[in-house]
Amino acid sequence: RNDNPFFRTVPGLEGNEIVLRFQHAQVDRMLSIALGFGNVLYCMDNETNGRPEWGGYWSRYIRGKARERGVEVQTTEMWDPWDLADPMHAHTFDHPDLYTFVDVSQNNHQKGQTHWDNLQRQRERIARQPRPMNSVKIYGADTGPYGTDRDGAERFWRNLIGGMASARFHRPPSGLGLSPQAQAHVRSARMLADRFAFTRAAPDAASRGLLDREPNEAYLTSGEGRHVIYFPDGGSVRLELRDQPGRFALRWLDIARSRWSEGEEVKGGGAIRLTAPGEGHRVALVEPLE
Repeated sequence: RNDNPFFRTVPGLEGNEIVLRFQHAQVDRMLSIALGFGNVLYCMDNETNGRPEWGGYWSRYIRGKARERGVEVQTTEMWDPWDLADPMHAHTFDHPDLYTFVDVSQNNHQKGQTHWDNLQRQRERIARQPRPMNSVKIYGADTGPYGTDRDGAERFWRNLIGGMASARFHRPPSGLGLSPQAQAHVRSARMLADRFAFTRAAPDAASRGLLDREPNEAYLTSGEGRHVIYFPDGGSVRLELRDQPGRFALRWLDIARSRWSEGEEVKGGGAIRLTAPGEGHRVALVEPLE
């Protein structure tokens, strides 16, 4: 809802220099503080339907001011459409020269397999010039209008397994925030990250490495010979290890309880059956035995 002259002041739109002078003053004041810190990310708007010239102008302006200070900054734009294929999102996805990372939070209005597929299509879209894809607003809570507690938790894990650079529950009532349930999921994610290097892994976008799989039944990411399979609500699939002979350790993570199972040995060289030991959110970790 930014059909307002405030959002058309920049050159290329209305070029309102009277108002733009005050906007420069505001941004300069913000940067006088923020550029002293290396951990600040700059998002031009929140859920905008505005003109791309507006965000583009401010991204260039902020990056220019940073260069004057000898600082490197990261910028993005957050568009409102829930469908990442909407042409608005192209102004970020297709312009790595302008935006150094991508925010895909609005995809967290999607559910199930569609949520995953949309992420993976856009991840492939930027593969030639890869940039971080951030998901800083994961919607979904029984208290809000954008899905249930389960939807929010599933979205968190599909983002993590799917190669997103960040995953964060949105505030209540629209998200799980830092509720006890959210804390359990974050705790379990960190327990998994202690054993599995997500930054050196790649998601199986089309789930070709999982056999006998139903939509939204399980999701796979792999790296350095290790495999992580997320089950949103129990299930049973086969993991293809045809090209990986040898012995593997299989451990299950009960996400809700943040608890690992005892490891068991499985044999590679073919497809192995993975059956979740119960309903609810589960992760299987398959790693080679030395």
